[in-house]
Parts: sequence; structure tokens; C-alpha cells
Amino acid sequence: MIFALIFQLLFVSLLIFGAFKLFSRTSRRGTSEFSIRRFFHYSLLFFSLVILGVGLTGLLGRLVNFGEVLAESRTDLARNLAFAIVGAPLVVILARWSQRNQEQDPSETKSFAWHAYLTITSITSLSVALSGLHEFLSWLIGDERYQGSYLAQLVIWSAIWMVHYRLSLRESDAIRPQYLIGSGIGLAILAVGFGGLIGSVIEQLINIDQKITVLERTNPIVNNVITILMGAPVWYIYWLRGAIALTRDLLWHAYVFLVGIAASFIGTVVATSFVIYDLLVWFFGDTGDQTATQHFFETANPIGAAVITFAIWAYHRSLLDEAEIRSELRRIYEYINSGISLIAASLGIVMIIVAAIESLTPSDIATFSEGSNTLILAITLLIVGAPTWWFFWNRIQTEALEVKEGRESPTRRVFLLMLFGVSAVAAVISLISALFITFNDLLNNEFSSGTFRETRYALAILLTNGAIAGYHWSIYRSERDVAVTIFHKGRHITLVGPQDEHIVQLLKEQVGGNIQLWISPDSGSPWNLQELVNLVGETKGDEILIINEKRNLRALPIRH
Repeated sequence: MIFALIFQLLFVSLLIFGAFKLFSRTSRRGTSEFSIRRFFHYSLLFFSLVILGVGLTGLLGRLVNFGEVLAESRTDLARNLAFAIVGAPLVVILARWSQRNQEQDPSETKSFAWHAYLTITSITSLSVALSGLHEFLSWLIGDERYQGSYLAQLVIWSAIWMVHYRLSLRESDAIRPQYLIGSGIGLAILAVGFGGLIGSVIEQLINIDQKITVLERTNPIVNNVITILMGAPVWYIYWLRGAIALTRDLLWHAYVFLVGIAASFIGTVVATSFVIYDLLVWFFGDTGDQTATQHFFETANPIGAAVITFAIWAYHRSLLDEAEIRSELRRIYEYINSGISLIAASLGIVMIIVAAIESLTPSDIATFSEGSNTLILAITLLIVGAPTWWFFWNRIQTEALEVKEGRESPTRRVFLLMLFGVSAVAAVISLISALFITFNDLLNNEFSSGTFRETRYALAILLTNGAIAGYHWSIYRSERDVAVTIFHKGRHITLVGPQDEHIVQLLKEQVGGNIQLWISPDSGSPWNLQELVNLVGETKGDEILIINEKRNLRALPIRH
């Protein structure tokens, strides 16, 4: 019943979406019909392929699951047969239909639907194949019992990935997002593997006298090596052989700044916080009856995580030259790191205020040991968060004072308003909580010094977030008359002239936007990149047609 309702809602949603696209005023004549057809076509092809892949995986898994009787698990067999029998002809029919459309209409291979299908299918099949590879390698080292489904999953979905990866190589617009997504997947697997390997080695060194008993079926070092062997080929194929050589456009920089730099920096900060906290607890806090080996044994993995995330940060930071340092994406990266470190520092301040209130008010339970470790955690957050926040915020403010682009940055305006809004809301909620506790004790004749203690968290959050909100509001007030740069969609530039394999990419590097080349049989002189750049800069409009005539270039703005 529930699945039927969901299916009906999905069907109605698709009809509404199709009607909207069909009758949209902004759609060009005829394009909506084809986009809707492509949407349904490639969606059906994807789901048919998934059904076929699941069915074939189940059938092949039974064949290679040596020693198991075929008659067992008949329900699974029935399902896999049904999936394979239904999925195979659907995939063949839809794939041949797609091939025929691409032969008859060259724009089919340039469509968003086709590129989205290739990207989603390739990444999905890669993920499923990697899951099978991990389980298969775990069996090889004796960590898992043998199951044919692992090998079948690896074989079937690797074949699906290979076919669609090769298809994607024909289309530069389709392979770009795949390269970056695949690079992120490979990088994440490598980070887990290398971080775990470093942590495991440190654990072995700390526990060299075998005072700590660890229950592991296999050596953790071997498990982490397997993880590295899984991620290395993926990262090599998608990054070293692909994404690193792509045009450094918005998408490429978004990956490097946000995935390669910002995410790894946050990981470094978090892991370093764990390490510093363990050190401070050992020297100044309460460790109970733990020995040094027992206490620092748990610190090994954070050390490994800190080392590998810092290495990832340093590597991606080295990919950027000085011309790219003050881009808007760079600002996004700095504001993200500033915000994260400010949150860490503010949590430390909150915990210190709470500890101060607790020290001034009586308590029925003595919690000195626990309280000392809590205070150490607060100091750790301040040690890590405050200097990091100051480092990034000082750079941000210096640029805002020296360069007008820094003050006009939309990222800056969003950051200031967001921090003010979130902090103000948190302060108001905490104020309401503190007043509620106070009035509740007053009206019930229970008001005492314990009331002040009960409001300690609300007061700490109120003071901290009130200060944050006031500080960022003061900056916003001083800059609210500054005109903020508005992001515009990339310009659409169509070149008409002689064939040139590199002119589209070279021009995109210079001016950005969406650029395509229409080859004219009556071609003019070869393309001149500098003349193109100058002509684009002199021509107004979001869509430009540039014709390479015999003597010169002519630009025509397109209006709708």
C-alpha cells in the first residue's frame, strides 16, 4: 500500500514537472519536448540497468558460490531470475533507442540528460564494485568467510562501470564531473587507509610490550593496506590521469578548495584537538588508573588522521598558483574555516563559563575529576579554535580593508548575516530558557543559588552568542552601504568558423561560460585567441554569436 502510494506520488510529480517544462515560457520551441523525453528515457535506462545488474549478480553469485546447493534460497533465485529476464530486454531496447537517437541527432550526445546518466551510472557502479572488492579482499586475508556474491558483485558491476566510463571518455562535458566525483571517492578511501595505517603502526609501537589485549581477527595493518589498494587505482584513474589535467574552471576549483583543502583542514583541526586533549588530560587531568600505554593507545588513530589530512591539505594547496589565491572560491574556503574554528572557540568559552558558574554554586555531588577533564576540553577547544580563527579572520579583514573586492564579496555578506542570525537566535533561545528556569523557581518558591547553577548553560550560550552576534552585526552595519557583487550565470558563446580542437578550452580558460563551436564549411582564417577574448569583452549580452568571416570576426548579441 505504501509503495503504491509512493509510486503514484512520484508519477504525479513527474507529470507536473513535465507540464511545467512543456509550457514554460523560457523554453525554446521544441526543446522542452526533447528534454522530457530524455529525462524519462535515461531514467528508465538507469533503473533497468540496476535491475539487470542486481539479477545478474545474484545468479552469478550462486554459480561461483562453490559448495552450496543451487536449490537453496529459492526465493532469492526467483527474484534474481525475474530481475534478469525483465532487465535484459529493457536495457537492450533502451540502449539501442539511445544509439539510434544519437546517430540521427548529434545534439543527443551533448544533452544534460545523457551526461547525467553517464555520471550517475558510472559512479553508482564504481561504488558497488568497490564494496564487492573490499569484501573479496577481506576473504583473501581470512577476515571474512567466502561468499560468491562478493566476487559476482565485483565482476558484474566492474563491467558496467567499464562500459560507461569508456562511453564518458567520448564526451568532455560528461567526464568532467565524473573525474572530480571519482577523485573524491578515491581520496576518501586513501585517507581512511593511510590514516588507519599510521594509527595502527603507532598502536603497535605503543603496545610493544603487549600490555593491552586487542581482539582482532586479522592484523589491522593488513586491513588498512587493503583499503589503500582499493583507493589507489580509483584516485590514479580519476585524478592523476584525469581531473588534474582538466581546465581549471569553477567546478575544478570548487573541488580543490572545498574537498581537497577545506575538508582536509577541518579534519586536521578535529584530529589535532583529540591529540592535544589526551596530552593535557595526561599531564593535568584525571586518568583514573590508566597507565601511559593504556591512555595514549587511543590517541594513535587521531594522530594518523591528523597526519594524513594535513598531507592532503598541503598537496591540494600546492596545486594553486598566486593568481588563484584571492578568488571567490578561496574566500569561501577561508570563511568556512573561520566559521568552523569560531564555533570550536565559542564552545570552549561556553564550557569555561559553565565551569566558572559551577565553581561559584554548591552541588550535592562532588565531580572534581570529571570537572577537571571538562575544563581541559574547553581549554583544548580554545587552543585549537582561537588561533585558527584569528589566522583566517585576520587575512579576511586585511583583504577587506585593502581591496574593495574583499568588501564587495557576496560570500562576506552571507557569512556576516548568517553568523549574526544564527548567534542571535541561539542567544534569544538561551535567554528564554534562563528566564523560564528563574521564573519557574520563583513562582514555586524554590528560588536559590541552585537556580543560578541550573541556568549555567543558558547563560553561557547567551553571553557567548550575544558577543558573536554583536561583533558581526557591527561589521555588517559599517559595510551595509557597500555594493555586493552579484554572481551571474556564465555567458553562452557560440563560435562559427573553422575547426579547432583547442580553441573552445582555451577561450573557456580566459572568459569562462558555456562555449561551443559550430564548424562552418566556408571557414575564414584560423582562430586568434586574443582577438576572441577582446571581442567577448567588448560585446554585451549573456548570449553571443561570433562568426569567423574571411577578413575579421563579427560578434552578434542574441536577444530573446
